[in-house]
Parts: sequence; structure tokens; C-alpha cells
Amino acid sequence: MTALFWILIGLVLFAFILAVQMRMVISVALRRALAAQSGGLPGDTAYRLAVVEAAGPSPASEAALHLARTYPKPLSQLRLARRTCLLAPLVVLLVLVAGRFAFGVI
Repeated sequence: MTALFWILIGLVLFAFILAVQMRMVISVALRRALAAQSGGLPGDTAYRLAVVEAAGPSPASEAALHLARTYPKPLSQLRLARRTCLLAPLVVLLVLVAGRFAFGVI
């Protein structure tokens, strides 16, 4: 039971680290795509805001609409990575609490 517990903790932490990496890589790729399409530097604040807005429920700016039309799959992967980044720490905490109080592992 102890080995299964630590394997589960390791898998959830791996998913969290992978999601953080996905968020960074996809964000950089989308900002570079906007910079290539519009001109400018990929680090501009307008491009960062456009990526955040495009991954949201309803993009309004022209850059965000361009991303939503041109790159729907990377945006859906970005949304999944954001959800995973929010849920993984909660799952780790729940597994630790369950391991401590329900199964007596820790």
C-alpha cells in the first residue's frame, strides 16, 4: 500500500510539472506566432494579453480572435494545462490527507 501511495503522489506531481511546462511552451509559441503575423517582439505585453484572452471563454481583441481562428488545438491544450495546474495541487493534498488518515501510510 505504501508503494502505491508514493507512486500515485509521483504521478500527480509529474502531471503538474508537465502542465506547467506545457503552459510555458505553448504560450511562447503562440506569442511568437503573433509577433510573426503582426510584427514586433514576442515578449510584448499586448501579445501576452492576447494569449491569455484567447485561451479564455470569449476572445474580444483582434489578436485573440486571430489566435482562436488559426490555432484552436494549441489553445485547447493551453486550457487543459491551466486546469491541470489548478487541480493537481489539490489532488496531491487530498491524496496526502487520505494516505494519512484513511490508510495510515504516512
